[in-house]
Amino acid sequence: MTGFVFSTPMVIPVVAVISAVSALRPDVSPVPRLISLLVEQRFGAAESEAMRAEGYPPPWRAAAALLSAILAVGTLVLVVGDRAPAWGFGLVAAGLAALASVGGVCVGCQLSTRRR
Repeated sequence: MTGFVFSTPMVIPVVAVISAVSALRPDVSPVPRLISLLVEQRFGAAESEAMRAEGYPPPWRAAAALLSAILAVGTLVLVVGDRAPAWGFGLVAAGLAALASVGGVCVGCQLSTRRR
């Protein structure tokens, strides 16, 4: 959303790469590390260690894969040279992230659960 507000389209491929790394290699991704750090600050070291031991849950990985796929298409559209449709894909991804964080509805997690 910040990239849209400040008209910085390079945010789309950057977030696509970060979410792809979170989906494929969560052990090296900054997102799970940030989540562990926030859990440790809020709930203590024991909760953070338990979270690290369990790893990045598969539904969260599926949500990151969905986000990266949407943003990859937006990146391809951006490479072709058309910003408006690229921002459309970026805003869809931002909407899914907002729905997950504010509404508690994780579309990628739901799709992962239904697939099994």
